[in-house]
Amino acid sequence: MKKLFLNTKKLDERAIDLGLSNEILMENAANALSKHICKHIKKGSKILAIAGKGNNAADAIAALRILAKKYKCEVYLHFDELNDMSKFQLNAAQNFGVKISKDLSTALKGTKCVIDGLFGSGLNKNLNQKEVEIINRLNRFKSYKIACDIPSGLNESGQILGACFKADTTITMGAPKLGLYSDFAKDFVGHIKVADLGISRANFEGMADGYLLTKKELKLPFRTRKNTNKGDFGHAAFISGTFNGACELAALAASSIGAGLVSIISQKPLALDASIMQTTKITPKMNVVALSMGLCENDINNIDFKSLKDKKLVIDASLCRSDKIFDILNKKCVLTPHPAEFCSLLSMANIADLSTKQLQNERFKYAKIWSEKFNGVLVLKGANTIIAKNGRLFILAKGTSLLAKGGSGDVLSGLIAGLLAQGFNPLRAAITATLAHAQAARNFKANSYALTPHDIIKGVKWLKNA
Repeated sequence: MKKLFLNTKKLDERAIDLGLSNEILMENAANALSKHICKHIKKGSKILAIAGKGNNAADAIAALRILAKKYKCEVYLHFDELNDMSKFQLNAAQNFGVKISKDLSTALKGTKCVIDGLFGSGLNKNLNQKEVEIINRLNRFKSYKIACDIPSGLNESGQILGACFKADTTITMGAPKLGLYSDFAKDFVGHIKVADLGISRANFEGMADGYLLTKKELKLPFRTRKNTNKGDFGHAAFISGTFNGACELAALAASSIGAGLVSIISQKPLALDASIMQTTKITPKMNVVALSMGLCENDINNIDFKSLKDKKLVIDASLCRSDKIFDILNKKCVLTPHPAEFCSLLSMANIADLSTKQLQNERFKYAKIWSEKFNGVLVLKGANTIIAKNGRLFILAKGTSLLAKGGSGDVLSGLIAGLLAQGFNPLRAAITATLAHAQAARNFKANSYALTPHDIIKGVKWLKNA
């Protein structure tokens, strides 16, 4: 997994303390931008940098200086004021033939590549109307688009402050930023690349604010021992209620990822797949219980919560809206709420009273706070899923809109339960299940609107470790 940072200012300062100057760091940033352009844009094309007044602008202008003569280079200056580094880079760029424009319409004519250096991650207020219009105009303009460090309009927490530059590629400087992996950022960052600033990541990076999950973290429960029986792979149980379809999907998912035995607990007879057992009560041999998929309030009232206290638990959906959840939360729990359900949890725990929109603006913050207050693992579903434990955040950015279907979340809960049954600890089960869930969707070959929960379950059966 890769470290993520809310802000890299301290990392820059440490690099300077180790002997690198701001000028060296900027030259390496500019080199990263220019090399990327040389690989993707035909020589002789027009390159336009959109410059604000900060160091992002200086990086973009320095890149034009490097590219001058190979390309037709022009800079659009949005502000009359520039910081000292930007002034220095602009003077140098002019000496090498880089043109200056203060008219965006003129500057865009014939442009094949736009470098966004308008605002950086330090943006802390909403853009004004003119700035919103500029960014929207750039987004409509057909060219290859590169964001320098972070797309303009996106702040360090991943919030969009009025509008956001839509990049094909974001070249982030020195280390990846947490804000690039917010739900809002997903449609704007494009492909994310980290620029080498002339210092190894090991020396540059310090304590992380989060971790980006990669394929290498997918550790599937392949069976290597030969002398085994089904009991060696655990028994996952699912409490069924009024809407039993969700529970059945979760149970099938647990079986598909290797749980030795899978049961559904129901007081009414169900027509189940032959691989799934049915019983009326929780038994001591069931080492994992998943509940709340398809349960209504009356179903929750009928649960014997005392029988759950020693079990590994996966808790989803409606139970996240009931204060009875606090009777069973423990370090062996995995919670899988969507944003509205998480808002309910935060309110019941007296952490915050938020609308879903407010939560989406501060997902990282509240996932961290929750995980510091309660044991267990939180899996906060979203375009980029957040897994949180003991204040540490693990971000899954491999999610896809294919998964925006009823039942997808039930499959995820079932995958987590199936891994817990086989002895995975809660954090490892959550990480492996979310990666498997996302990768199965990414491997789907039919139309993007056509994925069903059963397709995810089928896809999980064919996965391989990296």
